[in-house]
Amino acid sequence: MRFAALFGRTLRQAPTEADNPATQLLWRAGMLRSLDTGEPALLPLGNAVLQHLITHLTHTLRRNGSQEIYLPTMASWLNAITTLARREIDSYRQLPLSVWSLRRRQRATVRQRSGLLDLPVVTSLSWAGLALDVAQAQTNLAATIEQLRTTLHKCGLMVVGDALKAERGATIIVDTPAGPLTTLDCPVCGVRTPIDLAPLAPLPEYSEPAPAMSLVETPNANTIAALATFLGISTSATAKALFFNARCAGEQRLIFAVVRGDREASLAKLAAVVGADELLPAEEAQIRACGAVPGYASPVGLRDVFVVADQTVTNGAPLVAGANRPGYHLRDVVYGRDWQATLVADIAQAVVGDPCPFCSTARAEGHGAAVGVVTTPQATTLLVQDAEGQNRPLVVTGIELDLEPLLHIAVEQNHDERGIVWPVAIAPVTVHLVTIGRSDAVITAAQTLATELQTAGWTVLIDDRDERAGVKFNDADLIGAPWRVVISEKLLATDQVEIRHRTASQPTIVNRSELKEALHDQSR
Repeated sequence: MRFAALFGRTLRQAPTEADNPATQLLWRAGMLRSLDTGEPALLPLGNAVLQHLITHLTHTLRRNGSQEIYLPTMASWLNAITTLARREIDSYRQLPLSVWSLRRRQRATVRQRSGLLDLPVVTSLSWAGLALDVAQAQTNLAATIEQLRTTLHKCGLMVVGDALKAERGATIIVDTPAGPLTTLDCPVCGVRTPIDLAPLAPLPEYSEPAPAMSLVETPNANTIAALATFLGISTSATAKALFFNARCAGEQRLIFAVVRGDREASLAKLAAVVGADELLPAEEAQIRACGAVPGYASPVGLRDVFVVADQTVTNGAPLVAGANRPGYHLRDVVYGRDWQATLVADIAQAVVGDPCPFCSTARAEGHGAAVGVVTTPQATTLLVQDAEGQNRPLVVTGIELDLEPLLHIAVEQNHDERGIVWPVAIAPVTVHLVTIGRSDAVITAAQTLATELQTAGWTVLIDDRDERAGVKFNDADLIGAPWRVVISEKLLATDQVEIRHRTASQPTIVNRSELKEALHDQSR
């Protein structure tokens, strides 16, 4: 690879759209650019890092016996694997079994930026374990996590490897100064969750007797706040009605969500439980068509609508809900007695201070970046025959690791005041070969040496530009290859080269015949 012909120039300064140090370094090193849409693009050196990371991670999965499949879809990973398993798995003799794929994955994003941390669509290394029971699945998952963790450490991604080893299935979150993700963090048990997906513990069952449902006139009380003020009650004693158009697999479906009045609905949670690609507010005509009245809507008496109830409104406590009649509400509405939901799920938005569902400690706000998901063992509806001939549900586990954000984190964790310091495992090239002088002898010697190094397994970038030595040295530090090797007319006269490790303060002079041995010695 010749620097003079490289698709990607180094920059003295990054553009203003590069709004954090790691992104700025990737821009300046000629590895990252943005399209007119704002989407980031990896140039050859940046793509080389991504490909090296992919090579190490996929080699780890191949080594542990996982089998590669091709899955050209952004659909739910574990759902897709379960669909395939229905045709291929029918006996315990086939288990445990693991498969993996490199695929494109859709994920939630705060905002589109020119960096790599919060891409809406990422390259995902997706792994799934299939097992006969939870114990077998957990053993397989734990072993795979530990193997990937070791590989990530080797690639200079210790913070990612450590985040991968979560005790509970969850979003994989890493600390990063540029983190776009707001999280809820438990200071005691360490569970971290994106705030819009943070789980809430279900309320205890309501045990007091509830009066019969009754109609009450509530003029101009078409908001939760106005209703609570008019009746002199807490907003937590009301039921909030929300209507959405859900786009699911290309089809539109009307969704009626019910949460307690003191809570907001989490659109991320709701979209996940109904399998929606997108949620949009429903139009007034749609709301009225199912029997509801905007501002006074209620789950009581609705028709032809998919009702999703948050777990906080299904514990039997009497609530005030709309009467589907302008100017009126219903008192003492009880779930199970007066109305039923199509689906009950945790769809309410958690907030700072909510108790952790695992240890009850108040949770605090944090910030980080999501780099994937770990799914702990869960039973499917697919039955598999065990050794005694009994049918048992197939158990699946999963890991989805988003790769582009890892480049950002690698730079964030491995740089100094001069530029990037790539770990050897994922460096775009291992040797940055700098020529000093434009004589034919220097150019020929550089090309010959590059061929020798490549034959021995090193990757080489020849800086053959007509630039001053200082400019070339600065760019070598900026790009961050592990070793810089210099050839000049003066060094050629003594059959020597200059070598410097990226983290060394001074270069050393070695005989050209000893170069490969010197590189090996410094790599230990």
